Amino acid sequence: MSSATRNYRAPWKLLRICLPIDLRRASWLLSRCLSGALGQTLAPSDLPASQSEWEKMLRTSSAHLAALQLRWALREQRLFSACPADVADYLDAIYTLNLDRNLQCEDQLADFLQLLNSIDVRPVLLKGAAALVGRLYPTSGERIITDLDILIPAEKLPDILDKLAGAGYQPWIAEGMDVPNPVHFAEHHHYPPLVNSDWPASVELHLHPVLLEFAELLSSEDVFKDATVLKWRGGECLLPSPTHFISHNIIHTFLVNTQNQLERLSLRQLFEFVLASRTFGEQIDWNDIRNRFDSHGYGKALRQYLALANTVLGFQVPNSINMDGRDRPRIQPYLIHLDLENRGALWIFNLLRQVRSRLRALWRKPRKTFGKLFTLGVYRRFIDSILGADR
Repeated sequence: MSSATRNYRAPWKLLRICLPIDLRRASWLLSRCLSGALGQTLAPSDLPASQSEWEKMLRTSSAHLAALQLRWALREQRLFSACPADVADYLDAIYTLNLDRNLQCEDQLADFLQLLNSIDVRPVLLKGAAALVGRLYPTSGERIITDLDILIPAEKLPDILDKLAGAGYQPWIAEGMDVPNPVHFAEHHHYPPLVNSDWPASVELHLHPVLLEFAELLSSEDVFKDATVLKWRGGECLLPSPTHFISHNIIHTFLVNTQNQLERLSLRQLFEFVLASRTFGEQIDWNDIRNRFDSHGYGKALRQYLALANTVLGFQVPNSINMDGRDRPRIQPYLIHLDLENRGALWIFNLLRQVRSRLRALWRKPRKTFGKLFTLGVYRRFIDSILGADR
């Protein structure tokens, strides 16, 4: 174990020294509790100490879609009985509702796979669908599914849409927009969501696993080549390799949502990253991940994400990833942004990131961006994006 790696494994009791944060804040109470499902030992003193702290932590867990992982962690640590009765009832109720919905989603996915198999398509399941079918969680109730993400061969899209239309699936299109032509859609990330009144979840047909600007990090060809075949409930699908599942999480959670779209770091996705890393263990090729991110200029982002996982959830950084002393200071803004309660800090943080984003756009596309500076709309959108931090 390198000294740099050891430095990133500071005990929770030392975080107050290492980081300028209040460990009784809701986001940190939640993070500490979530680590109970990831091999960390919890004590009753790690739980919220008052009704107010419980309410704030539950509100934060809902915002991060992590309440179900919180329930799992408390039960895993045999601390569920230490929860206030109304908290336990709330967590049990949302688990029951989510389990029922996810079982319906599994029925939908089984039916969907058979539709695709009937036209000789064997798709790759991504994100939540892969986590559920691959049994990453103890039951289907511990993971909220917002939609079903399916990677398909791009050339099969027209045939797939025809088949799905006959089964009641239709694209969800915003008012005033036309349905895109699938024949000329191969250069897009995914087709508009497909909805079916008979089923609970929308389906996103991905032609590429990630946004095209990150295709060099994880291409559709690579995912299909290394995926494993799974026979599941009368159909066949593919599951991403552990290395690609981890890579997809990093790209989607950090590079796309947190850096590009300026969203708050998702504790649910960070939890899933640490969970998958623990579950897959030596099946993950960290050297391949490091080399791929480094060679395409995303090595710093990779180290930042691992540093966040270590600081927030106790993730053990692999020895093959060389952290340095600059990585911890770089993650401070993301740690501040986790806190839903500090509205002033969030506003300033969002302002700085929006300014940085627009300066980058001006640098990369000076003619196109400079022209927009003389339109009223660009300033209206800018103000709306800043105020969005406080909504």
